Amino acid sequence: MEVFDERGNRHAVTMSWDGQVWEHGTGDYPHKREDRTDEEQRIMTQVEARARFAAQQEFPDADILSPMWRPDHIKAGIEAFSNYPMEEFLNDFREYYDALRDPMQYIDDSPVNEESIIINVIVHFNDGEVLDVSDVGIHYKLTDGSEHRTGPLPSYPNKELIFAMPELEFADGFDYEEEFADVIMSHLMAQIRDIYLNMGEDPPAEYRVEGIGKLNIVGDGIGAT
Repeated sequence: MEVFDERGNRHAVTMSWDGQVWEHGTGDYPHKREDRTDEEQRIMTQVEARARFAAQQEFPDADILSPMWRPDHIKAGIEAFSNYPMEEFLNDFREYYDALRDPMQYIDDSPVNEESIIINVIVHFNDGEVLDVSDVGIHYKLTDGSEHRTGPLPSYPNKELIFAMPELEFADGFDYEEEFADVIMSHLMAQIRDIYLNMGEDPPAEYRVEGIGKLNIVGDGIGAT
C-alpha cells in the first residue's frame, strides 16, 4: 500500500489481512524506532493507520480494521439509533448513565486506580435497528497495575457498537431524559472524528464535534494506537 505523509514523503506499507504491518519502507525517516524523534514516530504511526484505512476501503469485506475503527460501521450504528424509540433508549441506557456517574458501585475490588476506570456498554444492531443493549462492563486497574474487567465481551463485532468512556461529572441539573441521548450521539460522532485524527487527517465537517471519542489516538500519546 502506497501512502504519502503530511510532508509529502512516500511510504510503502505491507500488511497482513488482519492489519498487522509486516514492512514499512521509507527513505525519509530512520528505520529503527529508537533512532526517530517523537515527531517522526508520530508520522510513521499515523501513516500506518492511514494505510490500514486505505486497505480497508479497497477491500471492504476484509477485517483489516476492527469495526469500531471503520466510519461506515459507526454511521450504520448512528442510523440505528435514529430509529431507536426514546422510551426504549431511556430504559436501556439508564444503567450506563448511573455507571458513568459512579462506576465504583459496580466494582467489588480494591484498591482501585480510579483514573484507570473505563465504563463500557455494547449495543447489538442490524438493518437500522437496535436489537439489544448489554449489561454495563467496567475495565479498571488496581493500584498494583493489574488489569481487570467485568461485564460481557463483544459477540457480534460486525453488528455491534461499543461505548467506552471514563467516569463523567454531569452538571447540576443535568436532565437524563432530555440530555443523555445527546451525550451518547456525541460519543459516536466523536469516535468517527478521532478515526481521522488518528491518521493525521482533518475529520469531515459534520464530525468536528466536541466530546469524548476514542480514548487513545496517535497524537495523544506518541506512537499509540
